[in-house]
Amino acid sequence: MSPQTDLVEKEDKVPFKAKFSYAMGGTTDIFGHWLYNGIANPVFVTFFGLTPTMVSWAVGGTRMVDAFTDPIAGWVSDNTRSKWGRRRPFILFGSILAGLMLPCLFMVPRSFSHHQIFLFMLISAALYAPIISAYNMPYQSLGSELTPSYHERTSIMSWKAYTQKLSGLVTGSAFAFATLPMFYDRSIGKVDMARGTMWFAAICGAIMILSGVMNFFNVKERYYEKAKTQEKIKFLNIFSETFRCKPYLVLLGVALVYAIPTGLVGSLGYYATTYYVCPGDLHKAGVISMWAGVSYALMGICGVPVAAGVSRKYGKKWALTYTLAAGVIAFASSWWLYNPNHPWLCVLANGFNGFSATGLWVVLPSMCVDVVDYDEVHSGKRLEGAFNSTFAWVLKVGMSVSMLLVGPVLDSFTGFDAKLEVQAPETLLWIRVLFVAIPVVALIAALLLLQLFKLTPQKMAAIRAELEARRGTV
Repeated sequence: MSPQTDLVEKEDKVPFKAKFSYAMGGTTDIFGHWLYNGIANPVFVTFFGLTPTMVSWAVGGTRMVDAFTDPIAGWVSDNTRSKWGRRRPFILFGSILAGLMLPCLFMVPRSFSHHQIFLFMLISAALYAPIISAYNMPYQSLGSELTPSYHERTSIMSWKAYTQKLSGLVTGSAFAFATLPMFYDRSIGKVDMARGTMWFAAICGAIMILSGVMNFFNVKERYYEKAKTQEKIKFLNIFSETFRCKPYLVLLGVALVYAIPTGLVGSLGYYATTYYVCPGDLHKAGVISMWAGVSYALMGICGVPVAAGVSRKYGKKWALTYTLAAGVIAFASSWWLYNPNHPWLCVLANGFNGFSATGLWVVLPSMCVDVVDYDEVHSGKRLEGAFNSTFAWVLKVGMSVSMLLVGPVLDSFTGFDAKLEVQAPETLLWIRVLFVAIPVVALIAALLLLQLFKLTPQKMAAIRAELEARRGTV
């Protein structure tokens, strides 16, 4: 490596404080989106007695709202001009509001009927969606403009993945925390899971607020000086601007094929654990779910350096290929590892899933940043917000559909009955089959689609050289 190249590499490095602060922002993404999704079935089905269909429609419907507020937040962020930049003001105020409002999602009046609880879920979560979008789209876009370096981008996403895996460890303990004896309510004769979850969400909300403050004060918008002089983009144009980019469409397809089915089986995992592995023992199911979350996070953390190392040595496409292949093996093993005779084996199954999933969310976001550079060569614009928001829009529309379907599938197709502590053998068999088959088929399809991606390290080096010759370094 020449001295000049070495100097460029040093200039590309993001300072430790900025990298750590940006990574901390991943807590708001995880807590704001996935805590509610992960705990909705225990709280609203098992505790309040709603049907899986009601809960899946409420969660899926609010994700649909989220899908449409994301592009608006990304568009507003791209077009904002302020002395604090395009992203940081939204990150600060969005994290504060999201953190304060998170526990309110579980403040359900005990006098409500099932119909009223369903409306409470639907309305409260739909109101929360624009708040988390106002934070998350600027935050994701900020990650796309921290460095021009091909490999440093993967390093940044690795730091973020570490933090998000630890956040996943926290959310995985929500079920066990909410069923602690300290939340026992004599008036109802059982543990008040809703109250336990509300206090858990309040703790997570405080961390969310802290992460927003850290990002606002410690992370700079590297591309802002260039971006503030470009023409503002019209809202409807964000779709035409991004969907004409072929490498982006490939990544979008991979994420869509992966995330939607695996998101669907996230809910099935709760039912497989609670009704197949631990029938009739709710607290044991909660404890196993907590340790499954720990295993998922710890094995996910182990997967970060592996994915980053493969990416650095062989390129991001091959790192993502290995990740998807590992996912096929991990999900297939769930058929044997979710075993009522050996219930703790499902902790190991979740660890395998965490190891494979981490690579996806380390490498894929870094590849999306490369796509922004590729598009800048052709359009002359930096559209981080447009790419991140349309990416989120497509994923969340698809995930909303899957969440809307999971309840009816459980109620009608598998024959699940929320009134029964022990489900029929046929019901449990169908839950297990769907839990394994759906993600395995989806991951194989994603592997085939990925082969169409053509942005190699050599291609990205040429793109960077062309951009810097045109508009200078950043």
